Parts: sequence; C-alpha cells; structure tokens
Amino acid sequence: MSERVLIAGVGMTPFVPLSARDGVASLAGRAIRSALDDARIDFDLVDQVFASCVQGEAGSAEQVLAQVGLTGIPLFITSDGCASGSSAFQLARNSVLSGEAECALALGFECMPTSISNRAFFGLDECPDDEWDSLGGRNDPLAFLARRQHPAALFAAQTSWLLTRMAIEESSFERVINQARAQARLNPYAVLHRCSDRDGWLAPYLSPPAHGAAAVLLCTPAFLARYGARGGVAVLASVRGSDTASEQESGCVLDVLGRAATRRVAQQAYEMAGVGAEDIEVVELHDQSVGDFMVYSAALGLCQEDEIDSFVRRTCRSWGGQVAVCPSGGLLGRGHAPGATGLAQICELVWQLRGAAQARQITGARTALQHSAALGRAVSVTILQRT
Repeated sequence: MSERVLIAGVGMTPFVPLSARDGVASLAGRAIRSALDDARIDFDLVDQVFASCVQGEAGSAEQVLAQVGLTGIPLFITSDGCASGSSAFQLARNSVLSGEAECALALGFECMPTSISNRAFFGLDECPDDEWDSLGGRNDPLAFLARRQHPAALFAAQTSWLLTRMAIEESSFERVINQARAQARLNPYAVLHRCSDRDGWLAPYLSPPAHGAAAVLLCTPAFLARYGARGGVAVLASVRGSDTASEQESGCVLDVLGRAATRRVAQQAYEMAGVGAEDIEVVELHDQSVGDFMVYSAALGLCQEDEIDSFVRRTCRSWGGQVAVCPSGGLLGRGHAPGATGLAQICELVWQLRGAAQARQITGARTALQHSAALGRAVSVTILQRT
C-alpha cells in the first residue's frame, strides 16, 4: 500500500468543436502516447486503466487501447456526466493507494455523435415546459434534483439569481468571459483556436462544447524511482462528494448546481492536504457557465460571496500576488468535453506546477487545485503540489 501518489506524466489533444470529426480512437490514442512520452515509460508498465467517456459506444475504450497495445490489463470505463474525467482520476489514484497498481492510467475522451449539436448539448433547442414550471413550484429535494434535466433553464436561473438577488454587476459577467477568451488565445489546446469567439449559437455566458482527450499517469514513489519516470507533482488530496438533503432544502438554484457541496468537499480536501485556500496559487474550476466561475470561486474559499464582484474585477485584471483562476481559459475558453474535461484540468495544473505552461505560466506556482461538478450532482476537489 502506497502512502503517496505521484503524477508520472500527462498528455492531451487540442479540443476541437463539435463540427470536427476526429475519430475517438485517434484522439485518445494521441493523448495516451503523449502522457507515456511525458512520463518516459512504455505502456507495458501500466497496471490498470480507468477510462471515462459520456457519449462513447460499448467497446470504445478497447478501440482506444488498440492504438497503443492490448496487454490484457484490467480496463474500467465510467460514464458520469461532467464528473467523468475526475471519476477516472480518483479511481486510478485509489488503485495506486490501495496497492492494486503501481502505475495506473486515467484516460478521458469525448467524441459526440453527429446528432448532437452545440445547442442540443445544453438543451437550448428545448424551451422550459410544463414539467419545469411544475418543478419550480415544489420545495422538496427531489424536485430540485429533477431540475437538472433542464440545464439551459437551470443556468439561466443561476444567472438571474446572481444578477437580481446577489446584485452582481452585469459587467462582471463580461469580464469573466473576456478573461476566459484572452487566456484561451494563449492555450494551444483551446477550442477557441478552432472556432470563432461568437459563432451565433452560444447562449449568454455558457462554455462551448468540444471533442477532445486527456490522459494522466499516476504511480507510487517506488515506481518512479525504479523506472526513472518524470514525476514532479504529488497528489495531496482528492475528495468526492454528493448532495445532502439539507443542502437541497434551501431551494436555492446555486445549491442545486453544487455551491454547498463544493464548499463542503473543498474543506475536506484542504484538511486532508494540510493546506488552506490561502495556500492555493492556481485553480482550474468547473466554469461551465460564468455563474459557475463566480459561485465556485467563493465556495472554494477564494473569496467571500459578498466579495464576488470585487474578486472578479481583481482577478480579471491581474493575477499579481493572488490566486490565478483558470489560466487555461477554463471550460469557458478551452471548451468542455465532458469525458475529458476533469483530466484536461489536471494536465494544465501539472504543466503550471512544472513551469511548463508557456505564455499562460503562473510564476512560482507550487500548490494547485482542480474542481469538477456535474451540475452539482457530483463534486470533486483535487489538490496537487510540486515536489
């Protein structure tokens, strides 16, 4: 049993718009080979594979592994919505911690079928119907959970809540989206390099969906020393949580989308890692909407809720002397490929901690935080540190 898990290598492909038709096996195969090259090891040293894909067909993971070699090792695949990539990462970490594997691969990929359009991804072709209206009049947890079946309406309600009940300035929304696009222009993996900033489909303040793949190799310190893998980054904590009835009873759309769960899971992660929010220098959070960026920044302890406006003004002007949030461009700029997003966030943070993030590098970053939320249903927080 290992008491510590290290990241041996990372790799990802550029995210591409849904109109691109790169094959899923090719996308994921490139990400795996990049991670192996980064770690400086061969695939036959990997003991287990944990894959994630939301829209993949049965057998898609085997097609992917055929790109690098079918070695007969255990292969597990999960489809867990926006939390899929984080699920694969945490399962791989637990396998290494338990001693079942010395080296495990977490792989996320997404290549959605041609029937899914940009608008359909968020349910934008569907106006809220009688079911949504009836759910709005109920104050029981099951009704709040059922509202997640209407993501476009839910994100619209989130925006309205922030503007009207929390008095967030509309200019702050523009600052966040403009910052995300500016950072995406520095990121060669971002989807905005391959589609226009405003291509006519995007509802206000939502992230662009994408195809893409990302891979992370996790290992024990003994494995790293034996094979000379690259390493350089340790996983201090990785915590997963879900809803509680009391959190949903608040009736607040922000908690339906994961505010309370994020606050609770983040505190557990800080305690496990032995750090506080004030020690975090770079964050990749799940900004599927601009409202997510704002709400989750506060829930992670980066600011107080009544300071969101001033926090946005500061962070979207300069990161000097304070935490950098989504230097990759985040989901709003890099794009959102559900099966791969959580692992793409980990890749970005590893590059930041190694000092290898090029034009978007945060100088001297040592401790980083990754956050995923599947419409609030499942929340993950992982804390990494440069070794």
